[in-house]
Amino acid sequence: MDRIALQILEDGWEQDGRVMRRAVGLLEERLAESTDGRWAAAAFEINRIYNILEKAFERLCESFENHLEKTGRYHDTLIERMTLDLKGIRPAFLPLDAVRDVRELKGFRHLFRHAYDLDLDPIRVTAAAENASRCVAGFDGWCRSFLAEVRRRYGDQLE
Repeated sequence: MDRIALQILEDGWEQDGRVMRRAVGLLEERLAESTDGRWAAAAFEINRIYNILEKAFERLCESFENHLEKTGRYHDTLIERMTLDLKGIRPAFLPLDAVRDVRELKGFRHLFRHAYDLDLDPIRVTAAAENASRCVAGFDGWCRSFLAEVRRRYGDQLE
């Protein structure tokens, strides 16, 4: 990891955060609607938020670990990797108190993506929306903490 690669990672995360915040705004609009399709529209935004979050995790792995295997329990393994402090490589990205929310968001996304005959439960969609909003609200702080720790630990090597 060099200074330029770290800047590219940081800029990518800033863009991810902007897109997720826009998605939360759209999600709130969809939930406030009284149309028949509001639950499906809200579920789409929740799905989109998780996809962006997962892409941010992948970007981190690719930047620091130079490899990412998409096999087996890939999505669960990726979340687990975000909690690991890899000595000499990178600090943990995801705080342990956020793991449950991220896993629940992943679970909702899995349901939404793979269910072909699904009547969305408004209670479940609302809970997933709240969860997605919490994840998005935490994302910028997770990024700032991670980047600060990288610079603290490896600043002299980032040239």
